[in-house]
Amino acid sequence: MSAHAVHPLPDPALAGIRHRLAQQFALHRNGAPFWTAFQDMQQELTRDHPRDHVRLCNAMADMAEDLGAVTHAQRIDGNTGCTPR
Repeated sequence: MSAHAVHPLPDPALAGIRHRLAQQFALHRNGAPFWTAFQDMQQELTRDHPRDHVRLCNAMADMAEDLGAVTHAQRIDGNTGCTPR
């Protein structure tokens, strides 16, 4: 067993999104312009990868949490296609 952590391979669908999101967060924190940019990037991803929208949207939710934009982001439930309320 190796002592090195296993890092997942970068996801080509998300290439650049984390960086772009971090730039927007640095500029706007969690204000409306950040969320507008977030939604624009999310629409771009789902348009380009419609069959993988649940995983990609949830990955972006993880990014928002990692940046500190939200404490606990909502995730899409892959079984229902929407986030439970």
